[in-house]
Parts: sequence; C-alpha cells; structure tokens
Amino acid sequence: MLWVSIIFIIFTATNALELSGALKLFTPNDVILSAAADNIVRKLEREYMNYLETGVETPTFKYLTMQLESSRDDTNKYVKDIHKLKTADEFFVCVVCRAMVGVIIRTFRDEENDLNGPKGDVMAKKIALDACLRLKVQTEEVCEGLFDGHWPMLRHLIEDTPVDANTICSFYIQFTFCNVADHPNYDFNLELDDADQPPIIASKSERKKKTSNDLHILHLTDIHHDPLYEPESLAECDEPLCCQRHKSLAVGTSKAAGYWGDYRECDLPWHTIDQAFTHIRHAHTNIDYIFQTGDVIDHMIWSTSIAKNKAVYERVTNRLYELFPEVPIYPCIGNHETHPLNLFSPTYAPDNVNTRWLYEFLYNLWSKWLPPDAKETVLRGGYYTVLVRPGYRVISLNNNDCYTDNWWLFYNGTDMKTQLMWLYENLLAAEKANEYVHILAHIPSGDDTCWNVWSREFNRLISRFRETISGIFNGHSHADEMHVHYTSGGYAIGLSFNGGALTPWTYKNPNYRIYHVEPTTMQVVDHETWIFNLTAANIAGASQNPRWFKEYIFSEEFTDNLSPAGIDKLLDEMADNPHLLQKFWRFKMISSDPRLKKGCNRSCLVKTICRLAVTVNDQRRRCEELKARLIKAMDTSFE
Repeated sequence: MLWVSIIFIIFTATNALELSGALKLFTPNDVILSAAADNIVRKLEREYMNYLETGVETPTFKYLTMQLESSRDDTNKYVKDIHKLKTADEFFVCVVCRAMVGVIIRTFRDEENDLNGPKGDVMAKKIALDACLRLKVQTEEVCEGLFDGHWPMLRHLIEDTPVDANTICSFYIQFTFCNVADHPNYDFNLELDDADQPPIIASKSERKKKTSNDLHILHLTDIHHDPLYEPESLAECDEPLCCQRHKSLAVGTSKAAGYWGDYRECDLPWHTIDQAFTHIRHAHTNIDYIFQTGDVIDHMIWSTSIAKNKAVYERVTNRLYELFPEVPIYPCIGNHETHPLNLFSPTYAPDNVNTRWLYEFLYNLWSKWLPPDAKETVLRGGYYTVLVRPGYRVISLNNNDCYTDNWWLFYNGTDMKTQLMWLYENLLAAEKANEYVHILAHIPSGDDTCWNVWSREFNRLISRFRETISGIFNGHSHADEMHVHYTSGGYAIGLSFNGGALTPWTYKNPNYRIYHVEPTTMQVVDHETWIFNLTAANIAGASQNPRWFKEYIFSEEFTDNLSPAGIDKLLDEMADNPHLLQKFWRFKMISSDPRLKKGCNRSCLVKTICRLAVTVNDQRRRCEELKARLIKAMDTSFE
C-alpha cells in the first residue's frame, strides 16, 4: 500500500509541478521515477494522437510538451553519449522516445486509425518533425535529414515485426528506470565447448618485458574527416557538427574555427589529416602493422550519402596506402561508415535498405592486405580474419552488431549471435593451431551504447580463450583509455585498449597510439600516445605545421606490468590514490585545454574508475568495489 500511495503522489506531482523540479527528488535507479515516466508517456502519446486527429492543442498537450522541453539540458543535443547524460536528460530521452515511437507505431498498425494508409509516410514525417521541433531536439534541417535517411528502415521494422515502443526504447537507451522486462527475442547464450576447461582461480598474470626486439603497431581510430570543414567558419552552431558555414559571422571572433581543427563540435579538414599521416610516416620508421578501428566519416549525421561516404573513406584509405605501402593495414568498421548512419542490415534485408553496398565497397579497398577467403565474411557482414604470420592472427569484427543505435537489431535480436559464433569458431581454430590473436572492434564491450547481452557473451569468449587472445583494440569513445575484462568470479582475464581519436570532436587534442608488442605472445608490453596541442597549432596557423610530441609512455607514468593482473592491481592503486587517477584522467582526455580547465571532480573520478572496470554494463561488482575505496580515499585526500 505504501508504494501505491507514493506512486499516486508522483502521478499528481507530475501534473502540477515542472518536470525538472520533480526530477530533483529521485535517482535514475528509482522505481518511482520509472512509474512517473510511464504515466507521462501514456498521457503524451494520448494527447499527441488527439492532436494529430483533430489539429487541436489541448492545454494538457501544451503543458506536457513545454515542460519536457524545458526539463533537459539544451547543450546536450547530439554531442553527449547516453551514459554521460544527467537524470533530467535521461528522463527526457526515455519519455520522448516511448511516446513518439508509440504514436508512429499506432499510426501504422491500428487498422481503424484514420492516419494510416497511403499517406502514412507523410504523416510519419509530420509526427517526427513536429516532435523534434516542438521539443527543440534539433534544427529543422537536422530533423528532416535524419528522418529522410532512417525512415525506410524504421517503417520496415514497424510493419514486419511486432516490436513495441517500450522494447525499442528500453533496449536502445538502457537506463535502469526506462527498462522493461527482458524479452526472449533479444537474449541468447553461445554454446561453448568449455566443459573440459579448468576453473579460473587467478587473474591472468603472464608478463613479458619490453625489449629492443618488440614489434610496433600504430593505432589510428575515429579519424572523422569533414570534407566541408572551412577555417574561420562558425564553430558554435545549432547542429551536431559545425565549422562548415557562416564564415562572415565568425571571422575575427572567438567563434571562428581554427585552421588545424577546433575543440568544439568540429571534425578534421583534409590538410590536418594529411599532415598527421605524413608526420607519423617520418617520425616512426619502425611500424610493423597498422590498426584502424573505424569511424573515418564525419559527424554530419543528418546529411550522409553513399557517394559522400565512399569518397571520404577512399581518400583517407588511399593516402595511408600511399604513405605506408609496405605496412599491412587492418581496419574494422565504425558506426559512421554506413548510410544511413548506424544502420547495418542482415543479409536478408530488402535491397533498398540493405548494407551490401558498403561491404562490397570496403572489400575492394581492404583486399590489398586480406587473404582471398576473407571476401566471404566481409561481404556477409563486414568482418574477417587473417593469419598475419605463423602464430599470429588478427580478427576484425563489425561489432555494430552490439550498437544500440543500429535499429536492425530490433528486427531480429538474435542476429547478433551469428558473428559471435563465427568469432568462437575462429578462436577455437586459433587455439588448436597455437596462434595468438588480436581482436579489432570499434565499440568497446561494456559501453552504454553496446547491448548487454552482446557484451556478456563476448566476455564469455574472452574468458574461454584468455590464453589465446593477446589484446583487444577499440575506438568509438574518443578517449585514450583501457578496460579490464573479468570473470564472474572477479578475476582479470583480458584487456581492451582504446586509442583515443584523431578528430578533436569534442574538446580533445588529436592523437594516435603506438603499441610495443612482444613478438612471440603478441602481448602489449607498453604503449605511447602522441598528440599536438590544438590551441598552440591554431595560434601559429597555416604558416607552421602542428608540433606533435609524445604525451606519455604508459610504463613510465603508471606500471610496466601490462598483464590483466598487473592492470587490475593498478586499478586498486588508482582507487586508493585519487591523484594517480586524476593523472590517468588527464591522459584519457588527451590533455586538451578545455578539459583540463574544467577539471575532474569527485563524480567524474568515480565514473572514470568504474569505466575502467566494466566490460559488461550490468555486471558492476568490481566497479562498486573500486568506487567504495575511491570515495574513502577522496574523503581523506581532499579534505
């Protein structure tokens, strides 16, 4: 009875109070907040349907939309990842997603609804644009571009599956208060041949030393070339990507885009990318392999096209081939590579929404360094394996299979099992052949934008093949970081390395990584990060190339034990010493001037330590252990 009374009070409060005020009372994990969201969704969906049918905006409709719009942080828009949103913004995203997707689904599925039929496409666009503009989610240009690109696939999903708005939004967003019960269509377990495997009773601690015989691997990621970048154009705009237009409004002001790039919502011009590649070619003459872990295309997400994406990707790839003609380059696919953005279809999708064009295009570029038998899997789904030399294998995944923005996963959630089973079979073969494996994947396992079920099963593979897998290499987060993989018993059994990003979007310095790799086990024994300071480079302007420098060497700043056990121990040290964690955060943010000026407070440090220790987003035991130690240490250190 107590819960019923509390929920009734919340329902009443959300009718009488501003949403932003009500949200201050709760945490994102509170079931009361979930109940309040459900209530508002039902009302907003009902009011929107009434508005569409009658054209009349009732006082309740005006009130709900006005309060929703005012409840969120207007600076978020598209430049913040889901896991970085504040509670009010999480609430906004959850409610609007459920209500608007619900309205569109009813429009197409309710046979008695006057809105469906031959005018359905026009009506769907009207609904989407009205909500986008009314709630000030984005500009009309962005709203319309995103709808036009994504609607054909979304309509296919609505018409051909029974998926509902709650399921779509809860899996897409993955906020605790926005989730619904697990759905069997979106859950699976890999069938692994691990019955004879001995139990894991300790963290993986094999440790190799750095020597002069080590191999060197260049890691480039998140290049994000913007072919429309224009120095001195407006760097503060209303769209997700700036530094392209309105030069007359910006020249001579602080809002003007820098020559070499800009810390704000801007990607890289060609001359910066070309200079970066040229610098690497001359500064590092001992590179043995290159990993390129995705996202070559820019953040102009509302205006992609097949032709534009192909031109940008080909220009970047061909320049790497020109500068490093004898160095094998192993790429993987980022979420920005396709058109429409983020959508990677299964093979059986209709031609008008199929991703086959991308896989065919990429294979023609990638085949320079791939064996003939890689063609089948690249064309099937954009993934491949290659025996680089005896004893060393690279497996490159298209793990947009786990990306919550890839709406094709709602069509058949278990489709993501296919590539993971392929990975299992190749790891099993590598184990039998005594090969060591590096895995490339764009999205880090455990990221809030990666489905929990995919991360869980991927982590099982890491555990099963912990002696075969020597390293995992990711991108996507635009942060110079790492992640420790744990067993269910809490033992560290694998490491994922993230190479930051070449693009400065948002508020980072351009960077790349060099790994020092022991040539037998292919274990990473050290890594170094190279950057240039964007502020200094733009002050010098076109008259002088950026001054690249070695920002740090991991072994000199933290530890020379890069085994999973060694890094797990380092996490304990960071939790006990907030100043050490602060240093890690500084390098994670690539020492950018705006980030250092803002600093990292207590909440930021807690998030930093937890992100290091989470590779399955709903398995956070190690995170909670470290968090408790860190809070205790901060209470002592920062008194």
